[in-house]
Amino acid sequence: MSHIINYRLNQFSWAVAAVLLLPLLFTQGMFFDGLTFSTIARNLNEGIGQFWSPQYTPFVHPEYYEHPPFSFAIHSVYYRLFGDQPWVDRFYAYTLYGLSILMIRRIWALLIPSGHRGWIPQLLWTLTPTVLWVHQNNILEAPLNAATLAVVWLLIEGTWKKNYLWSALAGILFFIALGIKGPVALFPLIVLPLVAVLYKEYRTNALISAIIMILSCSLLFTYFYTYVPDFAKFFEGYLNQQLLPSLRGLRGAESSVLLSLLELAKQLSLPTIVLVILAWRRGGKYPLRRESILMFTVAICATVPFLFLHRQEHYYFMPSMAYWMLAFGMLYEQAPWPWGINRKQWVKYISLTNLTLWLAAIVLTLYFSKSPSRDKHTIKAYHSMASDFKLQVVQVRDLNDFWKDNAIASRYNKLYLTDRAQPYFLIRLGGPAPEGFEVEATFEKAKLVLYKKATPY
Repeated sequence: MSHIINYRLNQFSWAVAAVLLLPLLFTQGMFFDGLTFSTIARNLNEGIGQFWSPQYTPFVHPEYYEHPPFSFAIHSVYYRLFGDQPWVDRFYAYTLYGLSILMIRRIWALLIPSGHRGWIPQLLWTLTPTVLWVHQNNILEAPLNAATLAVVWLLIEGTWKKNYLWSALAGILFFIALGIKGPVALFPLIVLPLVAVLYKEYRTNALISAIIMILSCSLLFTYFYTYVPDFAKFFEGYLNQQLLPSLRGLRGAESSVLLSLLELAKQLSLPTIVLVILAWRRGGKYPLRRESILMFTVAICATVPFLFLHRQEHYYFMPSMAYWMLAFGMLYEQAPWPWGINRKQWVKYISLTNLTLWLAAIVLTLYFSKSPSRDKHTIKAYHSMASDFKLQVVQVRDLNDFWKDNAIASRYNKLYLTDRAQPYFLIRLGGPAPEGFEVEATFEKAKLVLYKKATPY
C-alpha cells in the first residue's frame, strides 16, 4: 500500500506543478530580462544577428555581449517550430522545467535505493518560490539549471557504471552550460572530487571521469577559440564588456549580502520546516549520510559565490535549489515515518486531490488565456503605436527610464525605442513636453503620451 501512496504522491507533484505553471502559459508579459532574451531568440530565428553576434534591438545591444548565446539559439528553434507566438516563451521554459525534473529524479535514483520516492525532491523544488518565478519569466537560470543538472547526473552515472562515454558527454554539456550564462556554471566541477572523498570504492573511477570530462570541455573550447573567429570575437567582447566589469563591481546597483542571506532563508524555509516537523514526530534527529552530504556540499558550492558578487538577485540562487532539495529529501527518506503509512483512505484522498488540481489547472489556463496579461495597459499602448500608427521606431529622452517598455515593445510589436532624433517622441504622462512636437495620442492607463513632430506652417 505504501508504494501505491508514493505513486499517487508522484502524480500529486505533477498536479501541483500544473496548477502553478499552466495558467500563465498563454498570457503575455514577463520580467523584462525574460522579454529581452525572447526578443534575441526571435531575432535569431528571423536571421537578425548571428549565433556568435546576436542582436537585441538596432539601438540597444545591436551586438549582444551580456550573456553567451546557447540558450537564445535553442529558444530560437521553438520559434521555428511553433511560430512567433507569446506562449512559445513560457513553453520553452516549461520544457526546461520538465527536463530538470527528469534530471533530479535520475540523480535521486542513482543515490537512493527507494527510487519511487523521487517525488520528494521534485515537490520541494517545485514549491520553491524562485524556481517558479524563473520558469514563469523565461530567465536564463532555467536552461542553466537543466544543463548543470544533466552534467551532474552524467558525471555520477559515468562514475558509478564506469562508463566514461557519459563523462565525455558531461564535458560537452558542461561547455553548453558555460555557453548559457558563463562562469556561474562552474560548480559541477566539485562533484567528482566530493565523490572521491565520500565514496572510496569509486575513487579511481571518479578521477578518470573528471579527467575525461575536463578534456572533453577543453577540447571544445580550444577548437572554437582557434578555428571559429566569431567565437573568439564574442568571447573577448563578453569578457571585456560584461564579465570583468561585473566582477569589478562596475555594473548594476550594489546589493546587500544580508538581504541575499535572508532571501536564501526564505527559499529554504519550506524544507527546513518539514524537517523540523518530521524530526519532532520521530522524536530524534535525522543524521547526515554521505548522499545528503554530497548534495548539501554541491548546493553550498553553487550558492556561496553569489554572496561575494557586487550585484545579487534572488534568481541567481535558483540553480542551487535542486541540490538543496535533493539533500533535504535524502534526509527525510531515511526514517520509516511517514513513508510506511498503510491506510487505504489516504490513497483516495490523494487521488481526489490530484483530480481537483488538474481540473483547476485546466480551468485557470482557459480563463487566463482570455484575460488581461501582466503589464496589459503598456502592452496595449505599444500595440496601438505599432498597428494604428504604423511605427517601428520611437524617440525617448532616456532609454534607462524606458528599459522595460523597450523590452515589451520589441518583443511583442517589433517597435524599438531610441534616444536618437525621430518623427515621434514618447514621454511619461505628466512629463515635460518635447519642443517642436504636438500630442498625437495619450494612453492614460499606460501613463504614456505620444508626440509627433509639428508640421511648420
